[in-house]
Amino acid sequence: MDSKKAGLDVAYNKKRIFDQMASMHFRLSDEYKRLASIEDAIEIIISVALCGITFLDYQEYFNITIQRPTFIVGCISIFLLAFTLIKQGVGHKELCEKHQIAGKMYSQAKLDIASKIAEWNISDTSTKDILNYIDSHFSSLNELPQIPEKHFNRLKHMHQSKVEMSKFLDSHKKDFWVICRLKFRFSRNADEKRDKSDDDSDVR
Repeated sequence: MDSKKAGLDVAYNKKRIFDQMASMHFRLSDEYKRLASIEDAIEIIISVALCGITFLDYQEYFNITIQRPTFIVGCISIFLLAFTLIKQGVGHKELCEKHQIAGKMYSQAKLDIASKIAEWNISDTSTKDILNYIDSHFSSLNELPQIPEKHFNRLKHMHQSKVEMSKFLDSHKKDFWVICRLKFRFSRNADEKRDKSDDDSDVR
């Protein structure tokens, strides 16, 4: 048993990392999807507005006289073109799809290694065999899109909060969802205050 303990520790750590990476990629995918949807909505609104003002009679509906309505249409058209080019350059839709795929692959990797851990726990497998399996089966995950450094800590915190919330819900099955959220936040604040007071007492 001791001969494979180190290997199992590595496997459990990999499973934890895969779970975290899946959550982070799915969250990024959702954020990019939301941005892409907003961009599409703006593009549609501007396009519809452009079609409308092209045939609009300003004198009849607004009682104003515009000498060069084509100038306004041209400005809006230029803005729409610039917005479309910027949207394509940013590529939120493509980023959404890439992180969605990465999240699915990490989720599958988590399920695969969880299955192998159950197998290794009941079989006579050495640490070397465990490490070789992990290296040969999951090294390809390194080729997936990386989490941007500027988002890493925020997404890690989100994942850890989600894990703690899941544990909290297990012991509060009968409470309403909103009540659970409030209890979870306040209980966390209480725990932090208690830990801080314990630290202060240790210092004294």
